[in-house]
Amino acid sequence: MSSKLEQAKELIKNEEYKKALDIAKKRHGNDKINEYLIILDLLIQEKYLPAIEERGHYHQYYDPNHDNGDYGEKYFDMYLEIEPQSINGLCDKAMSLSNKNKLTEAIGYMDKAFKNYDAYSQKEEPRISHEEVRMGKIELLMQDNQNKKALNEINKYEKKFGQNKKEIFYKGQLLEKTGEYEKALEYLDKSLDEDHTIIALNSKGNALYELGEYKKALDSYNSCITHEKDVKDDLELVTNFNYKAAFCNVELGNYDEAVKHLNKTIDMLNEKGRLDKNLEDIYQKCSFEKDRLMYKNNVEDKRFSNFKFLSTKTSIIALIIIIIAYIILKIIGY
Repeated sequence: MSSKLEQAKELIKNEEYKKALDIAKKRHGNDKINEYLIILDLLIQEKYLPAIEERGHYHQYYDPNHDNGDYGEKYFDMYLEIEPQSINGLCDKAMSLSNKNKLTEAIGYMDKAFKNYDAYSQKEEPRISHEEVRMGKIELLMQDNQNKKALNEINKYEKKFGQNKKEIFYKGQLLEKTGEYEKALEYLDKSLDEDHTIIALNSKGNALYELGEYKKALDSYNSCITHEKDVKDDLELVTNFNYKAAFCNVELGNYDEAVKHLNKTIDMLNEKGRLDKNLEDIYQKCSFEKDRLMYKNNVEDKRFSNFKFLSTKTSIIALIIIIIAYIILKIIGY
């Protein structure tokens, strides 16, 4: 047993919990995870709230298997049993549920945190501001594709806290997703003036596409395609701006370009294998449109147009060489 662990035990015996927790955090920083967890468990036995929260955060952020996928939830439950009005505990619980993809429950806890903010426990000071709790709920609603509710919440947020970089970015996306395309463009242009993100460019392209501004929409999608390696793991996003670029080209009469983008989208989705319904619908739509263009508009699939077939004479010579090589190999015993 190390001297630091002995020291922490002595501090706990003397109810100097904060000092013991400081030692635990330093052991964590030195990669002495076993000692870190032992000290936390001793503090948790004393129902020391900061240690309970610390253990939950360890499993939420640092533990490689997140306590077998629990993401610290049982510790946040323990915290809330002692302090049910805790803003910190409610938000932490919401985050654990979000990590488990239990978004509806997560939103409920975040909502409770917001409503209880003015009556938080006097034993703790919320480390998450009133404004951040509201924004956290908006983010969970967006993650759960509850876009109308998220837009309603962000309108309340803007009225109470005003505009900021994140609020403008999110509101532009939400306005686009709920069909308020012209208003969406106002927010998305503001967002892009601050930070040229692919997500905002994609949303701007979507809004312009729905307004029939296909050339401008294509410009936005092409900007996304230029930087698509930055978001290569987001298949839904990458698929969207590639297949929409194809359909912009269809509307503009650029059929060769359209087929090029359709092929790219089809190939991407083929590599993925099993698709969810939304991506499967896009795959079918792209396949149908490619066939339609090639049949109705006599568009050539240039992936195969440059393929050179061997002449008849060359093919016969190659076949003879293969046969001779086969006979020789048989003669020598292969």
